[in-house]
Amino acid sequence: MGAVVPPAVATHNTDLHSKNMKLLSAVPREGTFTQSDLAFDGKLAYAGNYNGFRIIDISDPEDPVVISSVHCNGAQGDVSVYGDLLFLSVDSPQTSSDPAWPQTCNGSTNTTASNPTAWEGIRIFDVSDPANPEFVRAVATDCGSHTHTLVPDGDRVFLYISSYPIGGAALGPNCVRQEDGGGHSKISIVEVPLDDPAAASVSPYFLDEGTQWATYLGAFTLRACHDISVFLELNVAAAACLSEGQLWDISDPAEPEFLWRYDNPAIKPENVDLFHSASFSWDGSVVAFGDESGGGGAARCVDPTDDQGRIWFVDLDAGTELASYKIPRSMPDTCTMHNFNFIPLRNGRKVLVSSAYTGGTTVVDVDALLDGATEAAAEVGFYAPGDGSSWSSYWYNGFIVANDHDRGVDIFLLSDKARAGARKLPMMNPQTQLSVIE
Repeated sequence: MGAVVPPAVATHNTDLHSKNMKLLSAVPREGTFTQSDLAFDGKLAYAGNYNGFRIIDISDPEDPVVISSVHCNGAQGDVSVYGDLLFLSVDSPQTSSDPAWPQTCNGSTNTTASNPTAWEGIRIFDVSDPANPEFVRAVATDCGSHTHTLVPDGDRVFLYISSYPIGGAALGPNCVRQEDGGGHSKISIVEVPLDDPAAASVSPYFLDEGTQWATYLGAFTLRACHDISVFLELNVAAAACLSEGQLWDISDPAEPEFLWRYDNPAIKPENVDLFHSASFSWDGSVVAFGDESGGGGAARCVDPTDDQGRIWFVDLDAGTELASYKIPRSMPDTCTMHNFNFIPLRNGRKVLVSSAYTGGTTVVDVDALLDGATEAAAEVGFYAPGDGSSWSSYWYNGFIVANDHDRGVDIFLLSDKARAGARKLPMMNPQTQLSVIE
């Protein structure tokens, strides 16, 4: 059976949390821009938002320091880092591709998809001096970049670009083209030479022909992906493709090959359910697919026992469902499981950290779930700030770092034996797992 979570307690600002989870520090957001995803390199955290990104020194988790803040309009601000480069996703049409950053970058505004010169895609920055990031190039991708996943490959990196045409704000140029099969039906692959990132190029990868068509909001019929995670040692990618999860062979990262699909009848597009995120256990036996039920704007945790807004755990080899999880508490506001990762434990146990919007951050013993424990028994700990809505929560080198939609960056300490033996990593893009932890 799983660990028994200590009774919940309320502290400042009506925060609700288990006794083994402590909020060490908070870095308030700047302005009212939505905070989004995270990446890490050494003692630095890179926190994306809808107005650019921040670089934060987290060497002292009780006193993090903002080193720089780059203002550059464009949702969603998904970030990844590799060496001296930072990549930033833009999935709302912009008036400029920012050739004269920072002047035009600071002044760029949303435009409309009907404007053929509108730009969206990937911005590349040189962050070799974290205090003074420098703009390198803007790379246009069809339908923008809702998220991206970094895939290192020798002297180059690939970026797998996920995007989809749901809602007016996302309808940038070339979102739906009949020559692409309609409904987008692809990802873009950006190839970036590390010695000349300004020479980045783009090519399409078309989804498997058996990928389901799904209709959202009664108006948008499409095939597309929301996010992708890769495990380089295993040469596989897990793609959260809205109405289904997929596994790809990426032995040749420039040419992924479809392996299998995970179709869960509980994920109903008419209910605005969609596979949102994916992550692998560090032993490579399990892949987790998250359902962002309600599209991140609905109360999907009111009933902790229903099948909405869950993380589904799937056997990597067979593609068969093993168990599922969502927070075992009723939350009345916007709530669904969101971005997550596994703690890199040397003992091989599978323990997952996840955000859940107003449900905060939760830690779950997945092995306990697989052994039949209830969600309440398997939950190791949790922290839900009374004024927060966690977008991304990840384990990184002894702490849990969350980028909160409304609050900014929070750093938590989990004091529990479930974290014992966790390995430290030199850097981490949460959607890019490099090697098996043994």
